[in-house]
Amino acid sequence: VQQNSQQQAGAATAPLLLTALVGLCFVALLIEVQGSELSAKSVALLGVLVAINAAARFAEVAIPGPGGFTPIFMLIILAGYVFGGRFGFLMGAMTLLVSAVITGGVGPWLPYQMFTAGWVGLSAPLARPLVRALGGEGRAAELVVLAVLGALWGFAYGAIMNISFWPYAPGPAAQYWAPGTRPADTLRRYLAFYV
Repeated sequence: VQQNSQQQAGAATAPLLLTALVGLCFVALLIEVQGSELSAKSVALLGVLVAINAAARFAEVAIPGPGGFTPIFMLIILAGYVFGGRFGFLMGAMTLLVSAVITGGVGPWLPYQMFTAGWVGLSAPLARPLVRALGGEGRAAELVVLAVLGALWGFAYGAIMNISFWPYAPGPAAQYWAPGTRPADTLRRYLAFYV
């Protein structure tokens, strides 16, 4: 009974999170358009890239990739890497929103997906110093660095998304969170769940 009420509480906050996140994305777009960082052409480019990525996610839902592979993060990482972290964050968050509407994937998990995909795009420019240290842009090392970043984010995205529902999921006590559990024990339980 307590588990069911916790699931309902988590599901009840999702619409509020989604509304707040979408509102913040639009406010960020408005602020960026007013500044010199993001012009009207950049907003149009963002819209086109989001539409392309949403169509890619629709194709991925129709024909699932092996092992949970999805092509949408490639474009999110590239957009963040080339155009900067703010653009990457908006690309990730808006891609997940638009593709969820297209694929019918709107649910209590959507705000968490949007935040996490936004973080993927936001973190992409952090690869630039490593690319410069390995020989600069336009070399094979740049592609390797971005591929490794994508692989790391693949595992991190799964781990973060699991945290969004893990405390509410029922199951064996050795794999699930319980109130009063020590942090080290909680981490051990989560790793057992994730593996």
